[in-house]
Amino acid sequence: MDKDVFDYNGYREYLFDWLAGQPKRGRGLRSSLAAAMHSPVSHVSQVLGGISDLSLEQAEDVNEFLGHTADHSEYFLLLVQHGRAGTAKLKSRIESQLERIRQKRLILKDRLDVKTSISREDQATFYSTWHYAGIHILLTIEKYQTKEAIARYLGISLKKTTEMLEFLISIGLAKQEHGRYLVGPTRVHLGNDSPMINKHHINWRLQAIQSLEREDMQMALHYSSVVSISKDDATRIKALLVKSIENAKSVIRDSKEEELYSFCLDFFRI
Repeated sequence: MDKDVFDYNGYREYLFDWLAGQPKRGRGLRSSLAAAMHSPVSHVSQVLGGISDLSLEQAEDVNEFLGHTADHSEYFLLLVQHGRAGTAKLKSRIESQLERIRQKRLILKDRLDVKTSISREDQATFYSTWHYAGIHILLTIEKYQTKEAIARYLGISLKKTTEMLEFLISIGLAKQEHGRYLVGPTRVHLGNDSPMINKHHINWRLQAIQSLEREDMQMALHYSSVVSISKDDATRIKALLVKSIENAKSVIRDSKEEELYSFCLDFFRI
């Protein structure tokens, strides 16, 4: 789908384009949408054809089905109210509400353009779970630049995915262009002295543990050992590992973005 709900002035057009933008042009999704609304499929067809309107209760069911965030849900409900409005005066009032929301989002986008780093408060949210960093890097891979594809790949709900994308957009780590989510202008760097560094390491070590329990081990690499060595050799090994990291980062920098991998390395004294 090439647009966001905020780009629409009518909810029918939005729903029609959303269905058309799904795999196989949404074949079979009308039935799923009807089930979510507790309505027959014929009612969905009548709504899309302009014969019937959604009730507000059905609109809320659609919000849940599409994984709308609170802001998306509010706007979509206003679109439905606008479609149902019976007088020009009421339509005009709702149009003003819709326009205020659109203008507010434009101002927010303008502010995001000048961001170069994220605040400590936003870092706390970003590193609260590995999903934020995972989604941020997934956006570099073309096949995962829609919220539906991200939700399927990570195995999380569409609503949670949308909320996380909205957060990444709000801090400039993501942006939306032509219906796709891309990496934004802001950069995130975590120094070794950051209070978030331990949480960052823990997030990805937990993923390493989960990787051990999965069956797709062919392309994974896990090595664990306990050794007794001299102090000088410990320094030598650390230098070798640092050099390996630098070499790996050189390969990563020039690599085509196709798959998401985690790269963790540990060498420490017990």
